[in-house]
Amino acid sequence: NSDARDIPKAGGGRFFANIDWKTSTINRHKNNNQSEPFPDLKIQIVKEIVNTGGLIHVKDIQRNAGKEITPKEFHQILMEAEQNDGGVMTSSSGDGAGDNDVKKATQKEVVIIDVRNTFEHSIGHFLHPHSNTISPNDPSGTTDASRRNNANKNNQQPETTEPSKHKTPTPALNPNTVTFSHFDSTFCSQYSDALKDKKVLMYCTGGIRCVKASAMLKQRGVEDVSHLSGGIHRYVEQYGNSGFYKGKVFVFDQRVALDPDSMVTCNANDGDGGDEVDAKEESNRGEDIVVGKCLECQKPHDQISGATICTVCRDLILLCPTCKSSMSEYHCRCHSLWKNSYFTFLERYSLEELQTQHGELKNLHDVTYVPVKEHKNVRRTLRKQMDKILARIKAFHDGTATVETNAKRRCRTCFESEEVCDGLCWGFWRSLQSPYLTKDDDDGKLEPIWDIKVGDRVTPGPNWNTLRLGSRCYSAPASGSRKKRKRSDDAVGQCTSQSTCSDNENRKVGTVVEMKSWATGVAVLWDQSATPQGEKNESKDNVVIRQSDIYRWGAVARNGKRMYDVKLIS
Repeated sequence: NSDARDIPKAGGGRFFANIDWKTSTINRHKNNNQSEPFPDLKIQIVKEIVNTGGLIHVKDIQRNAGKEITPKEFHQILMEAEQNDGGVMTSSSGDGAGDNDVKKATQKEVVIIDVRNTFEHSIGHFLHPHSNTISPNDPSGTTDASRRNNANKNNQQPETTEPSKHKTPTPALNPNTVTFSHFDSTFCSQYSDALKDKKVLMYCTGGIRCVKASAMLKQRGVEDVSHLSGGIHRYVEQYGNSGFYKGKVFVFDQRVALDPDSMVTCNANDGDGGDEVDAKEESNRGEDIVVGKCLECQKPHDQISGATICTVCRDLILLCPTCKSSMSEYHCRCHSLWKNSYFTFLERYSLEELQTQHGELKNLHDVTYVPVKEHKNVRRTLRKQMDKILARIKAFHDGTATVETNAKRRCRTCFESEEVCDGLCWGFWRSLQSPYLTKDDDDGKLEPIWDIKVGDRVTPGPNWNTLRLGSRCYSAPASGSRKKRKRSDDAVGQCTSQSTCSDNENRKVGTVVEMKSWATGVAVLWDQSATPQGEKNESKDNVVIRQSDIYRWGAVARNGKRMYDVKLIS
């Protein structure tokens, strides 16, 4: 409205009322050369801010969410638990019979739950003043029953969740989730009963995920649930390293992870106001606290990188440089049982090694991941990898495959060799890639990005990677089938070079529907004549909704050359 009198004050409108506005910047004392982390503003409407698959509707949050407590209240509860053997005093009603209906003081055990993902928890978390008596499952993906079966087979005692007598600070519970949408099915479903008589404290980075997580627990009958208002962000603004949070805070932008004391310093120096800073003075602060450990050697390490991801699920993991250099592919804790048998790139393995891998995967499928219903997705992943190995074995027998003993390590995201990509080609990690240009590049200059716009017609281009993107051509649909067509793994090898597929025959052709950030990516919607690799079809009311795929357009490789997955049709 052009009338200024009708414009509500900032934060006072019905859409943005009561929002806890946070500001983030860089710590110039430690990062003098780093640019501001948020140069652009993006606003979009989504079904859920944090995806739960529709499990928690936004309208139900007010009714079902736990109690929101301030950083000071959160801190005070932990201080009380520290002095009372891990518990706090709470009031409960009597039996409701008139005069006998009085408040009774009882002590409840405090349980802290970190609702973030495993890689976030690994580099920093709250410490419980004593020991948690609730222990999440072994993160290998097996159930309690299957773990007991495996233990019996090896004459071992299964893991127990009995309280520990060791009264030393222990990390907050890690639900071992890869994405937040798994929190209810992997944690709440198994531990809600054990938490019903506890005082539960939940936290996340900014205070959004734990709101929904608290609702999930309360829907399962856990009554005493509280979540940290403003998340870790607001807590460390007040307490820094002097509080109960130890380690670094993962922040999902080019800063990657921050030390708690640096977050106090930024806000205090910037004079943003807000919460009172209740932490040690800068002169009294010590060195950064390292709580993370290398997954292999267990030595202290907290440098998380987008180049170090699990080859199975692509989850971020912690590996020190020494251990990383000795491995061609990496496996997270959840897939530690797969580390000798599951590899994305098979060109370095001999026929005998492939046969051994297949046997180990089959044993995981038939013995470890049972019953079938509880491990449906995992078993599907194993079968897909076994089929991939069998196809490679067949290629050996046909004489069309050879062992590449000195095969270079490849990026798990774009599948390019380490000479082309250092693994930091995705998300915000792109801004942290190693220098693109080498001494051999002409004057250290890059050629300009080719012009392209929405509506242009494209086809697979000079840097189309068949290993990652599949065939350059459409795969023929199944004979007599009108069902939704999917690309099979066998289609990858049907047409892998320009010489085997002419532009006049069956080559993929599509339309650019969106330009991605920094003009280094384009979204392409392929023509309806077939479903290319990666494209998703969704059916709604018997109408097929087709989605676009994203391809590189002018992204720069480590050798200084621009990469184009597609090219314009002249």
